[in-house]
Amino acid sequence: MQIEALKSSFLDLTNDPVAIARLAPGETTAHLIYVNAAFTDAFGYAPEDVSGDTLNRLHAGDDWFWRSFEDGVPPSGRDRRQGGTCRLVRADGTSVDTDFSYFLVDADKDEHEQGERYFCATYRPRSGVADAERAYARLVAALNAYPDPIVVYDRDLKMIFCNDGYAASMSDKPEELVAGMHLEEVLRLAVRDGRYPDAIGREDAWIQRILTPEFLESSFEDVELDGDVHHRLLRSRSTFGDHVIVRLNSTELVRQKRQAEAAQARLIAALNAYPAPFVIYDSDDCLVVCNDAYRASMSEHRENLKVGMHRTDVARVAIRAGKIANAVGREEEWMSDQHQDAEMEKPVQDLELPGDVHHRLLRSRVENGDLVILRIDTTELVRQRRAFESAQDRLISAIHAYPDPFAIYDADLKLVVWNPAYEEAMSGESGKLTAGTSLKDILYTVALSGRIPAAIGCEEEWAERYYSSPHLTAPGVEDLELADDQYHRVVRSRTEAGEFVILRLNITEVVRQRRALEEKSVQLEKANRDITYMALHDDLTGLGNRRYLAQKFDQLVQKRRESGGEIAALHIDLDRFKNINDTMGHAAGDEVLLEISRRIRTHVDPEDVVARIGGDEFVVLLSVAGDSDRPETLARDLLSDLSRPLFFEGKECRFGATVGLARTPLAEVEQLLTTSDLALYKAKRRGRGQLGIFDRADLEDAQRTKALADDVLRGIEAVEFEPYFQPQMDAATGEVVALEALARWRHPEYGILAPGAFLSIATDLNVAGDIDRLIFEQAIAACQTAFGSDARPPSLSFNVSEGRINHHDFDAIQRQVQAYAGQVSFELLETIFLEEQDDASLCRLDRLRELGISIEVDDFGSGRASVVALQRINPDRLKIDRRLVALVDKGSGGLRLLRSLIEIGHALEIGVTAEGVETRDQADILAGLGCDRLQGYHFARPMAFADLVAFLRKSDDARSEQVFQPDRRLPPMF
Repeated sequence: MQIEALKSSFLDLTNDPVAIARLAPGETTAHLIYVNAAFTDAFGYAPEDVSGDTLNRLHAGDDWFWRSFEDGVPPSGRDRRQGGTCRLVRADGTSVDTDFSYFLVDADKDEHEQGERYFCATYRPRSGVADAERAYARLVAALNAYPDPIVVYDRDLKMIFCNDGYAASMSDKPEELVAGMHLEEVLRLAVRDGRYPDAIGREDAWIQRILTPEFLESSFEDVELDGDVHHRLLRSRSTFGDHVIVRLNSTELVRQKRQAEAAQARLIAALNAYPAPFVIYDSDDCLVVCNDAYRASMSEHRENLKVGMHRTDVARVAIRAGKIANAVGREEEWMSDQHQDAEMEKPVQDLELPGDVHHRLLRSRVENGDLVILRIDTTELVRQRRAFESAQDRLISAIHAYPDPFAIYDADLKLVVWNPAYEEAMSGESGKLTAGTSLKDILYTVALSGRIPAAIGCEEEWAERYYSSPHLTAPGVEDLELADDQYHRVVRSRTEAGEFVILRLNITEVVRQRRALEEKSVQLEKANRDITYMALHDDLTGLGNRRYLAQKFDQLVQKRRESGGEIAALHIDLDRFKNINDTMGHAAGDEVLLEISRRIRTHVDPEDVVARIGGDEFVVLLSVAGDSDRPETLARDLLSDLSRPLFFEGKECRFGATVGLARTPLAEVEQLLTTSDLALYKAKRRGRGQLGIFDRADLEDAQRTKALADDVLRGIEAVEFEPYFQPQMDAATGEVVALEALARWRHPEYGILAPGAFLSIATDLNVAGDIDRLIFEQAIAACQTAFGSDARPPSLSFNVSEGRINHHDFDAIQRQVQAYAGQVSFELLETIFLEEQDDASLCRLDRLRELGISIEVDDFGSGRASVVALQRINPDRLKIDRRLVALVDKGSGGLRLLRSLIEIGHALEIGVTAEGVETRDQADILAGLGCDRLQGYHFARPMAFADLVAFLRKSDDARSEQVFQPDRRLPPMF
């Protein structure tokens, strides 16, 4: 036989994967010469990829061929076909169990010559694409056999799949539900659209209850909604850990049970409740009954379908209406008897309709010959399959994890209705159960099968006892342990007609997970205790931290509220601790803290609360009787004990402590920790190693401070803070060349207040920046109105803090600066510009200059800024501190210091302003020393804007008297 004929005889007759190999004379290994297209599709090998390779390569190197025969090489001929199973290696390296059949063919016609032979084999993978497609078809059928809502979430509660019924049940806009959404997002859509009336007014709490593991792991739940609506939620977990939820709309079934007339009528009504098309033809293929969905699927006009119409006539109506896409253009061929007979033999058929609409037809014949056809709209499933092919195995696994055996017994406990899963669960094989079988007989069967561990060895007694049990016919839930560590949950209910409905759910995974969770919960409980301890305690000393202190404080407050008594708080701050860290290192500092904690513990009772709330700060809380002096005694004992030195690595560490004490009822319980801190600072003001006790005077100070703080906040809201202006004079001409804007508070009761009355409180309240902003905006607006049109409007300078400079809202600052026609300057305290100024701060200064703002260093000479720091900052002007200006009257030493400071400014090519000038002599000397601007009470005090305008309106002659003559009497050394 020629090889081409061999190919033709096989490849033309089968769609199964086929391979042909040549066995040369004397060789024991066959070499591949051809594989068909089905082989390529199944295993990934193209003909050119395997041509010449040994057949054993496909069989994982196993010399299976020769070992299949006991007497050597078998004879040739197709009548000597052989077969078996093997593990075949795919092109991608994976392997698959495969059924195969083969035969040998001689190349020569004389079969008795040992010439070339050809090995021909057909392979059928045990699990492949065809199986997956059939499994997917069963999946779709199973999904749509339930009421519409079905969904699968992964172990992280991200949605993998849902059907149209689920999407519509959760949202007015079903398209909002997409794969990947978290269950919480889906629930919020449902709550938003009123799907769950119980959640109204407590949405967050309701959603969090749904998301709890206890709720998610419950296998089912019956829900009665408003309007006599009933739902049943069935939940399970797949082997992947996915959550499978089937939401059954049982409303119609519940209502139909009330009217229950007959089992057949209930079944038809239930089927009619489905949105899918449903029809029954009799044994003569004439229409018996159909639902509206079927009529709509076959014709544009429902009246075109009439009871008694032959099935072929119905098909012609559908063809004319364009409802069958496959028939377009070949109507007669499609309507032929041969085609129709072939179609009717298919129990399952997928149809593609116009507009990318897909239906699945399920056909079956009942015992009386009736043909039942159910058409399911699988459009969304088909489209989702295209997009979610990677999730197909997971979805199939999830459905397989839901065994759902179901049965109905009549009032006499005779079997009426059951499904294959129930039959498998009770008998282990099909065909064993028949209608009318007694439940007692079925229990004997399952007991004898060995599936019930409790029945082994006492099968009859177990069946009799179980059958006689009162709960057998009572509605409820029962968990059964089966063989092989399997568990089922039996859910029983009784209809109004007296029938018993039994649903068995496989809860094996739930039981096993519950065991694992119980074991894990023990571990988690211990871990939680450890984590809680770590979260509430200091790592170094083991004392409680701030969170621990807050919890214990709340408990003491509750105890005081319920049982009376008082609470005392000791706030302890170590003295000289920073010096120990700096001179002896942090190891010594840690040892000191450990020793301090040990000493504190020795003085307190077990019920007392001790916490470390900062680097060297500790708090002790005591619950005491109202007249007890224990807090004071404890404080003094601690002061004494904590002053004893500690030796670390042979060196003496000397330290001490300062203690602040506050106690109720003198201190408000809510303010107890704050008042103990106030008492601590009170003690520190008296020196180290002191005890400060919060008393009524402190309470009054605190109340005054609070009242002032409230007043400051009110004043900011009422815009009571306004700018006062002090002129700066040109030392050469006596003209006003600049104005310094200073903050004043126009208090409705106390009049004009200087910053000393409010600045510290504003800083503590973190509202100093708000006051700066009010002064800045008002000064800019007033000066622009008054001087904006002048040829040379006076410069405006403002005192700002480092926090203001570090503010990042440069756009707002730029808008305000650009609102004034003159120069705007920021006066920065010298104390904030030390050597440690980082590059970020310098960059912010450069950014201010880019906005047109000049930088001045205020109070120069009062701090410790170096020339190097000045060069880095590169200010536009220096303002000499008023205390140094006063040195002009103190002799030549003061003059030398002033001259040095002024010469620093000249050397750096920056302007110099002297503030605090109070006499004409001071003005003359400072002008002679080189100050180009002068400011002080000699010229004008800070004044309101209206007074400033009046001041500037003085005649030129009056201002010209302010021209200064440099003092020529200065010694030559100057």
